[in-house]
Amino acid sequence: MRKTDKKALSFNITFINMAISKVSLEPAVIDTLLYECRIPKHLLQEPNARVPLVQMARLVSRLITTSGDELLGHGKEPLPLGGLSLLIHWLVAANTMEQVFERLERYYQIIGKGPAVYTQISEQHVQLVLEPAQNTNRYIAENLFFVIHRILSWLSREIITIDHIEFNYSEPAHAQDYRAVYYGAPITFDGDGSIMSFPKSLLQKPVRQDHASLEILLKDLFFDLYLLEFKSHSWAGKVANEINDKLDSMPTLPELAWAMKVKPYTLQRRLADEGTSYLIIKNHLKRDSAIELLINTELTIEEVSVKLGFSETSPFTRTFKQWTGVPPSAYRKYQKTK
Repeated sequence: MRKTDKKALSFNITFINMAISKVSLEPAVIDTLLYECRIPKHLLQEPNARVPLVQMARLVSRLITTSGDELLGHGKEPLPLGGLSLLIHWLVAANTMEQVFERLERYYQIIGKGPAVYTQISEQHVQLVLEPAQNTNRYIAENLFFVIHRILSWLSREIITIDHIEFNYSEPAHAQDYRAVYYGAPITFDGDGSIMSFPKSLLQKPVRQDHASLEILLKDLFFDLYLLEFKSHSWAGKVANEINDKLDSMPTLPELAWAMKVKPYTLQRRLADEGTSYLIIKNHLKRDSAIELLINTELTIEEVSVKLGFSETSPFTRTFKQWTGVPPSAYRKYQKTK
């Protein structure tokens, strides 16, 4: 049996719907890609449905390569394949992250086909600001900040800390998934603009990748950026790592705090500072592990429910339907036919 890992993360179906909403492909082609990526088409109509990160990453990569547009129809005009590769080739030759920020801004000015960002530097922060004309395009804002953060993290060989992200649109129903997309960064909505802030000290960090490692990344660039993993220093990440193999018998908060060598109220406060809680982390781990176990193992539904700490199958079935929009038996059936 494959061990449940961080790639078992799942995301709301809204991310899939937005990715395909403007792509210049025939419906039949999109249906084929969904089928090949094991995403049942009927889930697109289920507002609570979720898909694993690996399947979402695979679909986005296939949509981009099949359509030939790296912005999937959301830009001012299509951005041909190779645009992001060209950017990273330029960035990997920089010496410091300060040079990376300068080149990022210049690159988006040069291509002129989609979003543009500019840099603001204050005493404590360096900010990437999305041009006002793109502020109403939720996909562009979400995707641009996601891609840039993943590139910065890859260049540094660590998950870069985001101090804060502000979006100028209203909080979407799937906003809880933003924390996974941006590694737990604090996020606010209905702001004056779309801004991603980092500590100013980031500018002094060296670029730690080279062209040899870039060639590996470019073998499946968009897929690998989605699955990019380095050590995370967030408390939410530490808690998830600590309990990931204890899903059948979760420790209490005091027991967990003792194992992590902190006081319970300290752990609770630090998780609250990151906008989460022990209960939320536990529920999300169980949800995403359930999806992965149903897809990638031959365990019965009863066995899956036991592994996740449910005393009976019926409460697991009810909970899973709340998570994904369908009961576990139906979810497995749709996946097995793919």
